[in-house]
Amino acid sequence: MKIEKAVITAAGEGSRMLPLTRGIRKEMLPLCAKSRSDGLTLKPLVQIILEELYALGLRSFCFVVRRGEHMIKDYFTLRETYLKYLKRMGKLSEDLEALRQILSDVNLEFVYQPLPKGFGDAVRKAADFVGDDPFVLHAGDGLILNGRQVYAGLVDAFLRTQASGMLLTRLVNNPTKYGVVSGRFEVVNGSRVFYVDGVVEKPTSPPSNMALVAVYVFDHTIMDALQATLAGPTGEVELTDGIMHLIRRNGRVYALELDEVKYKWLSVGTPEGYLKALEITRLSVEGSLAYANRSSGI
Repeated sequence: MKIEKAVITAAGEGSRMLPLTRGIRKEMLPLCAKSRSDGLTLKPLVQIILEELYALGLRSFCFVVRRGEHMIKDYFTLRETYLKYLKRMGKLSEDLEALRQILSDVNLEFVYQPLPKGFGDAVRKAADFVGDDPFVLHAGDGLILNGRQVYAGLVDAFLRTQASGMLLTRLVNNPTKYGVVSGRFEVVNGSRVFYVDGVVEKPTSPPSNMALVAVYVFDHTIMDALQATLAGPTGEVELTDGIMHLIRRNGRVYALELDEVKYKWLSVGTPEGYLKALEITRLSVEGSLAYANRSSGI
């Protein structure tokens, strides 16, 4: 089995980032990245996510966006007349050319969430895109810094365990603000994974301090589970409730733990989170460039 599909959610209101998000999607906020010319550049968060998943071999992407929202779609629509103009003027950068090559090799689809009814509702809008195939699910407002190996490990563990869902967790001090899992560690087909027997959203009495990171791999049965999931007290359909439906339907759900010594989960959902993510990515790129210069004797 090969995973080639990804669902990236970008339909949130961005209310914690107002007034900025009246003019720009939080998923389009720029972070620092290494340019093709070995310098520092800025890329929208969703582009970095797309590039990371593309490097894993994924070739079909579905963005779930707000009703009437076209910013992400417009960004990924590179018109040939514009590219030819840049090339004629000598302004077609290596980074833009690399993005053009990726976009020529992938299928992009956009589906709309008419009303903000929660993460789970946004995910189930992509049911037709998913069909009967497994897929990676990635929230569009967060990123694992330099996390290509983590993404690959998550996919590999999903395939090895023949799971219905593979989740990613990290240890937190205050799990009441997150989706939290319970269960036990097991070894399945050579992979050490956390067998998930329960998951709850923002619990007042958390069953553990293992919080969900918004990156997942699922088979198509999560869509059936989400279709049967009702809105909670807030009026939103939570993905965590859908995962519980999947477990109750005898779905096998496991989790891996993110090594935060080596990798960092960056979120742009708040001003503090975005400024931290921008600074961390800047330092990461500058460190990478400095190391490359030392290695080459510059």
